[in-house]
Formats: sequence, structure tokens, C-alpha cells
Amino acid sequence: MGFSRSQSVFVALEPDQVWDLLSDPSAWLQFDDHLQQFSPAEMAGDRLQVGDTVKVVPKALIRGFIHAATAPPATIVTADTQRELAWRQDQPGGHTQQNWRIEPSANGGTNLTRHTHVVGPLAVPLGVALAAPLAGDLGAVGARMFQMASTGPELDQPLNIVAGGSGYLGSRLVTRLLAAGQRAVVLTRTPTSGAPYPQARWGHDDIGPLHDQLMDQSGFNIINLVGRRLGPKFTPKEVEQHKASRVQPTETLRDAVAAAQSEGGVLHRWVQGSAVPLWDPASTEEFTEATFPTADHDGPEGMGQLVDDWEASAPDDAIIVRTGVVLGQQSEITMGLSAMAMTKTRPNIDGYLPWIHEEDWVGIVQRLLNMSEPPSSVVAVAPQQTRLSEVINALAPGLGPRHFPIPASLLNFGMNLLRMEPGLLMGSTKARSTVLKDSGYSFRFPTIAAATEDVSL
Repeated sequence: MGFSRSQSVFVALEPDQVWDLLSDPSAWLQFDDHLQQFSPAEMAGDRLQVGDTVKVVPKALIRGFIHAATAPPATIVTADTQRELAWRQDQPGGHTQQNWRIEPSANGGTNLTRHTHVVGPLAVPLGVALAAPLAGDLGAVGARMFQMASTGPELDQPLNIVAGGSGYLGSRLVTRLLAAGQRAVVLTRTPTSGAPYPQARWGHDDIGPLHDQLMDQSGFNIINLVGRRLGPKFTPKEVEQHKASRVQPTETLRDAVAAAQSEGGVLHRWVQGSAVPLWDPASTEEFTEATFPTADHDGPEGMGQLVDDWEASAPDDAIIVRTGVVLGQQSEITMGLSAMAMTKTRPNIDGYLPWIHEEDWVGIVQRLLNMSEPPSSVVAVAPQQTRLSEVINALAPGLGPRHFPIPASLLNFGMNLLRMEPGLLMGSTKARSTVLKDSGYSFRFPTIAAATEDVSL
């Protein structure tokens, strides 16, 4: 077993501009925040070419220090102008290699793909320890590249204001918007230095900076993703904390938008984050855009009402995006499912798991922002309706059938130890979108086999 990770991102730069950045060793630390060192060891010229060597060190404190002290320089093994650049670093019995491929997009700009893989007897530990830090979110790389090589986005397009944009999904959305040459800013209570996106501070008692954004001369879109991460068990206290982190900030944002509109601010579109509710483990009823979350079908107690209150806090004309379980290369639920998949066990509860790949979630939101007549709600799940056992088998297909069932009580206990809501895996919601196909959206990962192949090590 080896380590292999691929990601792609659209960058609103010409292929020659992307190549200029990739072939310039001094640019790497500026566009790739996953590196703490990328410095020439031996170069024949001022641009990277086959045979040159560079010191490559991932940004990982202890592991990076050990790697810097013991690893040999990487060698440039491919330098195909405006097409591909690759470096390889030898290790005992194998190597780590990273390929960067440049493809012109049919609509202008560049499709940039990065593939990182490790081969050899130490592939798994080296992959997790060293290659994984080098294979983080490519959207941030694309955003920084656009900022470095362009004059900036066109100012006559709406400003995309992403509330909750520093979270897992929000950061992936906003960096891809920026990489595509669109205008975007993240609303956050605690701005951080070094982020790959512009930030504006906001809070219930601090909406001055937000008001400035809402008065943008080209108008604005709101993408509202505020809220605590879904995870810990749904106790009454936890439900209240989830509600407080979603409902009140959304009401504050709605009131601020209304005040800006009264002064001439122009809201083009409001995309409201929400969730596919979790139902009883035995449920086979379909959840579509025609279904409304209610407490009547609750799996985890209080979730249906939480989702209902969350959506009600948004404006009446908001586009509601009800998202299933998100599978991504670095998402916590993927890591938990992968750990389960590596055993010969199976849960004795096998409900439907509504899932979507992170890249498709981003693509759906981007599609909604650009549609002339978007739907009022979208169920953001993959078209393949999949049971939990199918997800587990797909994550580790080489292990074959799982012969040892895990009782629900034991799975519930284990999930509680991990501070994760058991209903995330023990519920069952057979979700399906009836509007995405008509909207023209084409899934990159329509099947669980395609999605798990992308997110697995």
C-alpha cells in the first residue's frame, strides 16, 4: 500500500503565467503555504529544469526539522514548459514525488493539478508524516498564484461575502472563488495572519467593517456558513450551543444586510448553509427538495428543530443548501470512516448515509451563484444513494466482506468517546436532489467508488 493524493483547481491565469511561478524556485514559498523550505541546492540556470536539485521541507515543526536534517535534496525529474513540472526525493527503498500539471481551460485560464505519491516499503508512514503536509488544500495555492501573477479581479462583479469562511467547507469555497478571479472576503470574529483570503472582522456588537463590505459599489452575495462544527453528541446543551452559533449570527447578518439595502446596498444572492437532517436508522423515506426538516423525523434529538430554526433565521428569498456528510481528504468524518474501514468489522445498523464530495459541494455553490434562476433549495448530496456498509467497503475494498458485526450499543459508546454524535453514522436519511440535474450541474464524484478513491490514502 502506498500514499497517493491528487487535487485540481481552476486558476484564472494563462498557462504561461502558472508556469512562470512553478519554474521559479523563489516563488514556491509564496504560493505554497505547506512548505517551510524550497531552496535550490544545484541549478544550471535561473529556472528549474531537469537535473536541478532543491531542498524540499514540509511545514511540520518536529517532522520538518527531522526531514530537513536527514533527507537528501529533491531532483527535478520533469520540466515540460507550460505543461508539467515534477520533483522526486529518494527515500530508503522508494521515493516521494510531486507532479504539477498545467492544462489550458476551454473557457480561458488554467486547470492546475497536483499529484503527490510515495512508493516503497515506508510509503505509509512517510506519506502520513511528510507527504500529507505537502498535499493540503490546493485551492489556497491557486488563490495565492492568482494574487501573485494578476492585476486582481474585475471590480464590476459582485463581492462574495462568506460568513463562516474560515471553516473547512468555507475555506475551500473562498479560495476557489479567489483562484477563479472572483472577488471574495471572509467574515470572521478573529482574523488571522497569513490567510490566503481577505478577511473582515464582524460580531453582534461590531458590524462596522461588515457594513463597509455591504456597501460595495458592485453589490454583493452572501454565503452564510456560520456555526459550530457538527460532531459532539446532541445533548440539550450541545443543541443550544449549535443554535446560538447559527441562529443569532444569521439574524445579525440579515439585519445588517437589510440596513445596507435601505442605504442603497445591493444584495444579488443569499446562499444559506443548512444540513440534511438525520432520521431513524430504519428509515427508507426519501428526503428531497420537497421535504422540510422537522422534529417529527428526528434521529438525534433536537436536530430537526435546530435545522428548522437555522433556516428560518435567513431571509425568505435565501437559497437553502442542505448538505449531507462531506467526504474530503482532510475531513474528520472521512478519517473516522477510514479507521472503521480498516477493520474486519461492520456496524449491525446499515442505514443510508447521505454524502457528498467536498469538490462537488463547492461546485454546487458556485453554480448557484451564477445561475440566472436558481432553485429556492438544494439537497447537496451525491446522486448515488449509499448505505453505510457500502461506504466502508469502498474505503478499503481490498479487505473484502466484513464478517464481525459491531453492536449498536458498542458503536454508540465508541462515538461518544470520540465526542462525535452517533447519529452521524447510525441514522439513515435516503436523500436525493431533484433539482441539481435540471440546473445543469455535473458531478465530479457521482459514485461512492469515485469519491473514496479520491479521499483514501
